Amino acid sequence: MSKTAPEWRQMGNVFFKQRYYSKALDCYTESVLMASRTSSMEDLSLAYANRSAAMFYLNEFKICLQDIEMALDHGYPNDMLYKLYQRKGLCLMNLGLVQDAVLAFQDAMDAIKEHSALSQQKRSCLEKELQKHLQSCKQRNLVGSDKENSMKNKDQFVESELIANASQGVCLKYDETKGRHLVAKSDISAGSVVIQELPYASVLLPDHNQSHCHFCHRRLVAPIPCAKCVWALYCSKPCLQSAREEHHLIECPHRKLLLQLGTFAWLSLRLLLHAKKEKTDSETMMCELKEPSELRVAGCEPDGSYKAGYNAVCSLMPHTSNHTQQELDSYQQKAECLARCFGHHLLSQDVKSSKEMLAQDINSKLSNLAVDSQTDSHTDNAKAIDSVYSKVAACDETTQDSAIDSVNSKCDATCDEATQDSATDITVDSQKESFSDLNKAFDSVDRQISIRSLNEATHIDKDTDHSTLAAESQNENQANSDKAFDSIDQKNSKTSKLIDTFILHMKQMKCNAHAITAVEPVQQDNNVSCDNSRGRLSEMVMTTEQVRLATAVYPTASLMNHSCVPNVIASFHGRRLLVRAIRTIKAGEEILHCYGPHAKHMDTAARRQALKEQYFFTCNCTACESNTDDSTSDEACDWSKAYRCPSCEGAIEVLGIGHQKCGKCGEDINDQVLKQQEVKATRLFSQALEFLHGSDFEGCISALRPCYEIRTKVLYKYHKDMAETQDCMARCYASLGKFSEAGDHLASSVVIIEKIFGEESIEVAHELHKLAQIYFNGKEVEKARDVIDKALGLFTLHYGSTHELVEELSQMKHYLMEL
Repeated sequence: MSKTAPEWRQMGNVFFKQRYYSKALDCYTESVLMASRTSSMEDLSLAYANRSAAMFYLNEFKICLQDIEMALDHGYPNDMLYKLYQRKGLCLMNLGLVQDAVLAFQDAMDAIKEHSALSQQKRSCLEKELQKHLQSCKQRNLVGSDKENSMKNKDQFVESELIANASQGVCLKYDETKGRHLVAKSDISAGSVVIQELPYASVLLPDHNQSHCHFCHRRLVAPIPCAKCVWALYCSKPCLQSAREEHHLIECPHRKLLLQLGTFAWLSLRLLLHAKKEKTDSETMMCELKEPSELRVAGCEPDGSYKAGYNAVCSLMPHTSNHTQQELDSYQQKAECLARCFGHHLLSQDVKSSKEMLAQDINSKLSNLAVDSQTDSHTDNAKAIDSVYSKVAACDETTQDSAIDSVNSKCDATCDEATQDSATDITVDSQKESFSDLNKAFDSVDRQISIRSLNEATHIDKDTDHSTLAAESQNENQANSDKAFDSIDQKNSKTSKLIDTFILHMKQMKCNAHAITAVEPVQQDNNVSCDNSRGRLSEMVMTTEQVRLATAVYPTASLMNHSCVPNVIASFHGRRLLVRAIRTIKAGEEILHCYGPHAKHMDTAARRQALKEQYFFTCNCTACESNTDDSTSDEACDWSKAYRCPSCEGAIEVLGIGHQKCGKCGEDINDQVLKQQEVKATRLFSQALEFLHGSDFEGCISALRPCYEIRTKVLYKYHKDMAETQDCMARCYASLGKFSEAGDHLASSVVIIEKIFGEESIEVAHELHKLAQIYFNGKEVEKARDVIDKALGLFTLHYGSTHELVEELSQMKHYLMEL
């Protein structure tokens, strides 16, 4: 049996008293989620308040302030308000917001005076404590610091007047060979921001629904759930409010259906929801599909500017001829479902009328169907229309919430009948029939509504003798009938256009959707230690990986062409995309981005094949065109996967043909022997990982040593598995407190990563970050300073000076400077 909100809160209190703040945080979050499900305002306010205390002791002051506001918003008990205001004041002091802190402490003083239940002694102690805080505020000479803090580390980015989200040093060009592309107007220095863009629309991937904000896609620390569906989690109140305004109010009851339709269909819906908000006029929105072909540069406005709005979204290439028939059939099925489910909102003339019409339409259609629901088919139709048209967008938030409450349970049940609850895209073969059945239900409902509308318009009555009607009455009925048919035809035409629009956007996604990524620590549950004084989980060596979090559309970034040796790199701050130059880009030089296949990661044939399959073009960048296939050079094969020639120690690519000769020295090589040895080493490495996950670091090292010996004999010295082995050895030694040995192994790994990815690559930066931690913990000051400087240079180049890793390394450097 699941715990209640108070039970989770009490469990958190136990951990809090023991100073296990991270564990307390987890319990308080569960209490927040449970209280949201049960709509208990008091439990919710208490859960937020307790979680704010855990965040305070974890030094997460901004998040603590957020939870304090949520507790106040949900009716935190008046007799304990002074606690929240005092905590708020302390947070503000730690953030340097002294004037705001003074106001918070004064609020705490007022709350104490109004709280008659406090004893005189307790009240006196609290007032003295608050007076000390106020005095401390006066002594801190931080006047104007708020303004300084807001301006500190602000990115130097001046936006172009002609290209939205691009820097003023960039211009848009077009030619028949390259199509649209971006070019440097003047020299762009390394590290400069070329593009800074928020997505036109984005969708968080299902695997991260519980770990990342559904709006900004940052990792959740203290999630705030939607009060109605709970499955949508947000990192802050502004994100929750923004999501409601942009899309969540419409999507809230339909999670299961949207998950079933898949990411591309969901993203297509959000594109149109944004367009609806941007244009408000549905006719204008739909007509824009024709505009790009009339312009010299697709996506530009009549004045030649590129606004990165819906017009630009529509100009993205759909590559219709490159989609399979199965894909096109899938798009059709999904588009029909989306149009039936959300068309009422999208096709309304303005937001206000949409809200009013939707609320009226739900009641009228369901009540009309209920009269005739005497068969199972009518009942099924009523369920279908209930699912589709019960997306409520009433005029005020209270009405919206009330309506959503009434349909949430119905909607999920109906979606279960029509489709399976799956987080992956549906396939036409396996589930086309279910969508077809659902659309037939919609058709049947629409036909019944249309007939009823015509009957009402022409006053048809089964018991009426039409021969007795006067000629004037007949003419009036005929006119009403014509109007009704015109209205139905107009509605069908708009719906057909909407379906075509959804299909267009889904076709565009294959080539134009961007993956929002983040570099995050690899979860190693057993390889952590808990610091009771702070409650933080810390690893001696933090292994990271790049994780795909969401799929998004960035109209300006989509203007960049691909190169396997790009001159820019993309990074993300939440959902904000930053594109920076990684070397000096000369005036007139094209700005080139890597779509995925990189010359340092894949060989030419593999890159070209991947790009052809995904983006439908043959890459002719400098890296692909300059491939010489010189079999006598180590450069001829992929180092990261190369084997070692036992004679000359050069790099060779094992072809799996039994016997082959080394292209460099001519040595006859039995590649089957090499393969067998590699399998043996892989088996040993897997055993080592099992020891590592069980925190048996000595056992892990014992398995890694023979693994490393085999790999040294079989694999080329710059093979990726050599770096992997060294990295794992470093983690074990660091966990045992043997930082000198850990540093030696990790330094060897850095050399390999530099050879594979390049000395100025982001991969090297992350490896140096780990090495800096090793030297820092081992108190090897000089080595730590050198590595930190190198890492800072690379992270600043790729991510900018405000990135959290830059801040962390800067703090480490500052600490070392004081030694």
